[in-house]
Amino acid sequence: MRSRFTPIVLTLFSYVLLQACSAPPQVKDPLAVAPSDFSLDVTVVTAEPHTLAHMRSSRFVVFPNGALHHGDEVGWGPNTLPARTRLLTRKQVASIWNLLEQTGMSTSANADKTVNFQLLQRPENGSVYMIAINSEGKYWNYVRYIEDDQPADPAFKFLIRLLAKYAWATDEPDREGYEEPIRYDLGGNPYELYMEGKVP
Repeated sequence: MRSRFTPIVLTLFSYVLLQACSAPPQVKDPLAVAPSDFSLDVTVVTAEPHTLAHMRSSRFVVFPNGALHHGDEVGWGPNTLPARTRLLTRKQVASIWNLLEQTGMSTSANADKTVNFQLLQRPENGSVYMIAINSEGKYWNYVRYIEDDQPADPAFKFLIRLLAKYAWATDEPDREGYEEPIRYDLGGNPYELYMEGKVP
């Protein structure tokens, strides 16, 4: 004798299966790893001039829309916004965020005490690195002073060199970089017949 619960179980199973089949698939955008309000502000101030991209005085600012501002003029500090260098792709912004995650800087867990960068003392020798991050409505920062004979913090070095790469800032500061335009091949010249006089 069949159990009276069998039809009920089958009905419930069919309902769940139908709902699962009709639900839209969950699609995760691999390039949407960075929060929508993510922004980054990096300042390097050195007492002596350097040629290496991660050691010379410079400013990098990344806005939520991907705009990258960069400059390495002498005397610039955290209160200076350089001109826009380029607009980063979503993939490039995602790579910056991924690096922050790998180095433990994507959250405020390991951050330094929040300070006003403009009030920090300029180094008499060596360098000072200042990194400020905005994400998901929160702000945190990192500050590192290093002496002339000290190596740069690896996490800071990797981040700044990545930003320098995107800003076309090389270890040769006098080299000018530019973004090569995208060219599309749309076929021949539609006015060629008229230019050659083949059409009356």
